[in-house]
Amino acid sequence: MKYLIIAFKSRTQLQNFAKTLRLYGLNVSVINTPRSISISCGLSIRTEYHYLSTIKTILLQSQFESLLGIYSITRNGLYEQIEKVY
Repeated sequence: MKYLIIAFKSRTQLQNFAKTLRLYGLNVSVINTPRSISISCGLSIRTEYHYLSTIKTILLQSQFESLLGIYSITRNGLYEQIEKVY
């Protein structure tokens, strides 16, 4: 299973970005930030990995200064690999 976690410093910007992604038709959810990425406001956006290029395009067109990063999470049983992709 592979998915994205998008972390922000600001909860307001996180909520605004989640709303923007939903307007583009992306399936997203706001979750507690995983402990392995606990550098944010405590909440993050979780979405499907194949949305990565669309998300990057949206970020280039928008002003979300508090973005900390986009992380790819790959889970295989108990094994979890985290990679910062943006």
